Amino acid sequence: MTFPSERIERKNRLLAQLDPKHEVELDGTFIAHLAAAIRASSPNERQQALDKAIEAYENALDDVL
Repeated sequence: MTFPSERIERKNRLLAQLDPKHEVELDGTFIAHLAAAIRASSPNERQQALDKAIEAYENALDDVL
């Protein structure tokens, strides 16, 4: 079983071999969801937003790779 952080690290290594402009686009996707997590009013909402941020980042990486 691989953990989300391990999958993201593996994908980031692959992404580093691609066009650098993709990284900015991916960071924007992640940061938007991360901002929602920071603004969350409860720990449960915060965790859900963080989970969505991780999922969005992984999906964006999949789209690029």
